[in-house]
Amino acid sequence: MSHPTTVAGTHIRYANAWTGLAAGDAWGYQVEFTSYARMPAYPVAPPAGPWWIVSDDTQMTLALHWALAEVADFDDIETVTDALTRQFLRWQVDPDNTRAPGRTCMTSLRNLRAGARWYDTDGAVESAGCGAVMRVVPTAFAPDPYWLGLTALQAVITHKHPRAVVPALLLADAIRHAPQRRGRFLEHARTSAAQIYNGTSAWIEDRYLRDILAPITGDVSSYLVDGLDDGTADILTAAAGRLEQLRPLSPTEFGDPCVGIGEGWESASAVALALLVADLATSVDHGPAALTGPEALAWASTSNGDSDSIACIAGGLIGSAHPENDYWAAAGLTPNFEPRYAEEIKAAASRLPAGEAD
Repeated sequence: MSHPTTVAGTHIRYANAWTGLAAGDAWGYQVEFTSYARMPAYPVAPPAGPWWIVSDDTQMTLALHWALAEVADFDDIETVTDALTRQFLRWQVDPDNTRAPGRTCMTSLRNLRAGARWYDTDGAVESAGCGAVMRVVPTAFAPDPYWLGLTALQAVITHKHPRAVVPALLLADAIRHAPQRRGRFLEHARTSAAQIYNGTSAWIEDRYLRDILAPITGDVSSYLVDGLDDGTADILTAAAGRLEQLRPLSPTEFGDPCVGIGEGWESASAVALALLVADLATSVDHGPAALTGPEALAWASTSNGDSDSIACIAGGLIGSAHPENDYWAAAGLTPNFEPRYAEEIKAAASRLPAGEAD
């Protein structure tokens, strides 16, 4: 079994993704419920206190990582599902779960704790909220042939809606292949959407994805189309248009990243915004709109929407594009996470979610 891409720095990419997602989360968490008009600065400054405080975004990403780490054989879907559910339920009652956890996640987990399965009528909530996408970095780095199905599974356990699952798949695909797609993430996402619509997407025939979704659909093709309809494809198109509008500008002229796209509270706009930010931070042409990694986290945080999730997703994607040791430190960012999470992030970043591959 192979890990994502053949680039030698996969372990380093995973570590850089972890630093980026947690840093973005902490940066945006400071102003999560602050409107753009009331931001303390433009862009928002990085956390100034003794610790960078992360939110439920990083907490749930850690839960997902440790769930995958405890499974020896990803072919055993029941065991994987139980591990994910167990780790998410541990997070649900964690004393630190006081940082604006998503309503959908908490409601779905209460249902699962009461004995429901995610696919039951009274199981996971039929929601397209961004909780399904802000935590996908670990599944994006899982081995073939499992990463696509695992991405769907982590989503449906709390967000049982195709418009949550499909954006998660698009994001995981971007993260997995980030070194090859840097600066063109939105372009590739729209190409993937077109392939779903015209029936040529390899995802339609993915055996593991089909097995994961079997409890709720026997028609993966229609399910994926449903995940693009009713807004998702249009949001990706809007983000691509915004990217072209921003390319000739300097970052001081960007304004609110959410304009014309959405506010990131649901999966589609959260992913589209993150792809937009990451495109500007990883572009190879270094035009006037180019952002450094830290500048990208600052801009993603200075939004009228779900600032911590947008910056978290963007940070994970930007980090995953860099196979160089300590990318973020070289870019001038050395976040000082609170001790508990500093230790957990370091431990998680040192171990790829490998299943039986290791």
